[in-house]
Amino acid sequence: MRKRKERVEKWREEQRKRVVESIGELRKEAEEMRQGKKWSLEDDDDDEDEPTEGEKEGQEGEDEELDPLDAYMEEVKEEVKKFNMGSVKGGSEKKTGPTVTKVVTVVTTKKVAAETTKKKGELMENDQDAMEYSSEEEEVDLQTALTGFQTKQRKLLEPVDHGKIEYESYRKNFYVEVPELAKMTTEEVSAFRLELEGITVKGKNCPKPIKTWVQCGISMKILNSLKKHAYEKPTPIQAQAIPAVMSGRDLIGIAKTGSGKTIAFLLPMFRHIMDQRPLEEGEGPIAVIMTPTRELALQITKECKKFSKTLGLRVVCVYGGTGISEQIAELKRGAEIIVCTPGRMIDMLAANNGRVTNLRRATYVVLDEADRMFDMGFEPQVMRIIDNVRPDRQTVMFSATFPRAMEALARRILSKPIEVQVGGRSVVCSDVEQHVIVIEEDKKFLKLLELLGHYQEKGSVIIFVDKQEHADGLLKDLMRASYPCLSLHGGIDQYDRDSIISDFKNGVCKLLVATSVAARGLDVKHLILVINYACPNHYEDYVHRAGRTGRAGNKGYAFTFITEDQARYAGDIIKALELSGTAVPQELEKLWSEFKEQQKAEGKVIKKTSGFSGKGFKFDETEQALANERKKLQKAALGLQDSDDEDTALDIDEQIESMFNSKKRVKDMTGPGASGGSAGATGASGGTGGSAAVANAAAPTAGNAEKLEIAKRLAKKLSVNKNLGAEAQVGIMLIIVGTMINYTIVQFSKAEDNKWRPKGRNCNG
Repeated sequence: MRKRKERVEKWREEQRKRVVESIGELRKEAEEMRQGKKWSLEDDDDDEDEPTEGEKEGQEGEDEELDPLDAYMEEVKEEVKKFNMGSVKGGSEKKTGPTVTKVVTVVTTKKVAAETTKKKGELMENDQDAMEYSSEEEEVDLQTALTGFQTKQRKLLEPVDHGKIEYESYRKNFYVEVPELAKMTTEEVSAFRLELEGITVKGKNCPKPIKTWVQCGISMKILNSLKKHAYEKPTPIQAQAIPAVMSGRDLIGIAKTGSGKTIAFLLPMFRHIMDQRPLEEGEGPIAVIMTPTRELALQITKECKKFSKTLGLRVVCVYGGTGISEQIAELKRGAEIIVCTPGRMIDMLAANNGRVTNLRRATYVVLDEADRMFDMGFEPQVMRIIDNVRPDRQTVMFSATFPRAMEALARRILSKPIEVQVGGRSVVCSDVEQHVIVIEEDKKFLKLLELLGHYQEKGSVIIFVDKQEHADGLLKDLMRASYPCLSLHGGIDQYDRDSIISDFKNGVCKLLVATSVAARGLDVKHLILVINYACPNHYEDYVHRAGRTGRAGNKGYAFTFITEDQARYAGDIIKALELSGTAVPQELEKLWSEFKEQQKAEGKVIKKTSGFSGKGFKFDETEQALANERKKLQKAALGLQDSDDEDTALDIDEQIESMFNSKKRVKDMTGPGASGGSAGATGASGGTGGSAAVANAAAPTAGNAEKLEIAKRLAKKLSVNKNLGAEAQVGIMLIIVGTMINYTIVQFSKAEDNKWRPKGRNCNG
């Protein structure tokens, strides 16, 4: 802002000098005009433009009174004269003396387009402060409009040909094993890993786990920061992951929530960055950390700044939902570390043809909560970013869950990775006391109030719901019940989301109603209770919701409400309880067994679900059946059906058979017969009429069967080449069948007329 004001002041001074000089020149010209010089818009020899003596005297009087204004008007006239002389037009315009004012007004508009700077100078002379403010505002608006246009265009990040780029060499391996660890035998290492919550390791040449911070080879500045922020000793995931990453190896880290995964990739990252040369102007980051949500990105940035300040490193958080101009400015100033969400990072890399930032210096890439990123559909963006980083990079993945379906994707990104797993896959922390309550929908709110009355005095509480509207509705109900609370979901503006999370973390408000947007990576001290007001719809979601409490060795409680309608989710909750060593309630087991029996009776197979396929999708057998039907229709439409496939032929036959089912027609015919019989003179005549109607109805049906056989034979003859798709066969058959139906209806109506016509004559007679 200060530099901008200095530029504006300097520019204003130059404009003021120019205006003063021009006014001096124009005064001289005005003096010459007073001595009798004439002026006109056109050539001097134009008689119509010569002013009269009275007009001259009037002009001289006005010149004496309004000298500066007259000077400005004369300047405008000179510009008009030059403009008219330079322009190429078919004819010349002639204006009389009294209409000069109108002409000047029109031409003044032209002058604004021709000389913008001079007009701006006049405006600034009129109101300098206002012009200074509006000038800054205009610049911001233009920048915002430009970035908005670029965002709308969604420029794709162009793939990089790494073979044509000569990258600088860099060092990955910084780890030196201390003698104390080197002396440990294989049996001692296995026993130590078992003590560290049963660490399992896959991969060759994995370093031994460390016992203290000093053994991992970090600088004194970082050691002092660790001591300052009360990091006493490495957690199990940190003990094994830090030496593995320090050795320059790619890593897959799987550990439960609240186990300190963030520090496990931050400490090796600082060592990695400090070993390289400083950033020069125009160079991008050395380390890129990608996260699925904005909240997690902000939390990692906050954690990173605890150490980066003492090391002199710059950290920039790049995420969507906020203004892009500030983030662009920070990136242009340079940053060694970028914490980002994938979508906004691609916008930054593609903005301004790649001049905002680039990945040419990037050698260290972290994917935090990697499974959730792919689960949310970020795979294309993540792969595009990673493909733009040099191939010999070091890549690290961390998550609390790591579904099998994602391992193939992980191995595309990583090179000979070490897999470190702590405490089994997807396990709720042992410090969390889990309770599941089978309850009716209308009793949930009263049970919620009971739990809040018991636990809220002890610490903060998060209530999880499934939808945004449910979050807002529950917020209103709690406020009516005199419980001050906040609501957090994806429909809230980013600025409000930041302030809500800040207030909740700082204890301003101790009750939060949230959707699963808050289930990942949100670390709140003194969070005593998590209530799943709406039952989580898959196993991983339950693990992460329950993992918001019981962090860093503190005791926590997790209550889950489940209704009888949500019995399909009971299996995942039972699995979570069993794996974490918690007793399963009998009511929950009964609910699950009843659901299994019901599904078995309906002939459906129950499949265990995973959160990797997208939340709320592919958890239902009916959806799988619909997908199969859709595939069949697509194959039929594209003509990919096998000619030997008997199912298709049977389907076509069934379709035609169903078209010829004319039960309603038979019922319609019996009605008039019966009524006719009752209204007739004798009951015998009525009975005869009814039987005749049935016979007449049966006759066309028998004829239809014959016509049906003819239609089938004709259709088979018409489908001469076997590559003809099932759709085409159905179309041909429908055309033939339609013709036969029309013919049958005509014949049937004739028979009906013949039957009723004599009877009507007898009645009339």
